[in-house]
Amino acid sequence: MNTNTLARLFSASAVMFIGILAAWADTETTPRLFVPGDYQNWNPTNAPALNPVPDSLGKYEGYVNLTGTGLQYFKFTSAPDWVHVNYGNSGGGKLDTDGKAGGLNVPDGGYYNLTADLNANKWTATKTEWSIIGNATPGGWEKDTPMTFDPAKQVWSVTTDMKKAGSFKFRANKDWKIDFGVNEAGDLQYVDNPFFKYNPSLKDLTVAEDGAYTITLDLHIAGKYTYSLQKANSP
Repeated sequence: MNTNTLARLFSASAVMFIGILAAWADTETTPRLFVPGDYQNWNPTNAPALNPVPDSLGKYEGYVNLTGTGLQYFKFTSAPDWVHVNYGNSGGGKLDTDGKAGGLNVPDGGYYNLTADLNANKWTATKTEWSIIGNATPGGWEKDTPMTFDPAKQVWSVTTDMKKAGSFKFRANKDWKIDFGVNEAGDLQYVDNPFFKYNPSLKDLTVAEDGAYTITLDLHIAGKYTYSLQKANSP
């Protein structure tokens, strides 16, 4: 094998190695907060995670289904283990990085919107039940149409009659404190959420034609929230 061939092989191998290393580094350094707790036997390896809020360094948000009844304890960890930083309860909505600190807690199980601001060492937990509302729905803008949570699929859904000549939104707890609209690309984003800036530019959702639809809301991947509209009897 001549020198030129060896040089080309070495160069190609080096490029491949650098590419693999960069991909690995990106995966390993993506900051997340894991949420081990009572509900999953305190195993950070298998815990769901909060993802960073775009353009807000040190802020994290997501949804976790805290199963069980009664007081539920959990913590945030900076890695899927107990070796790195873990955040416990300092009281008054504050986080404590002392590994011996008590767990964060909520009064009962449920589907919670969790937030953490590591700049201010603050956290929140808001129990949510989701619904749709709007003049495209049976209840109009005056009455919510409740959705049901499927713990196996980790989605909220409802099958109901919808109107083309109207629009709707997803909202939590029959209130306008946490609700979703869509941007110009059709992506689901918060209109309202106390942890985010109010976004009045988002549009309501619509259906293509009158009829019964199964409407699904998927919040289980933090920050990558999606929905689907499936017309009844459609393939």
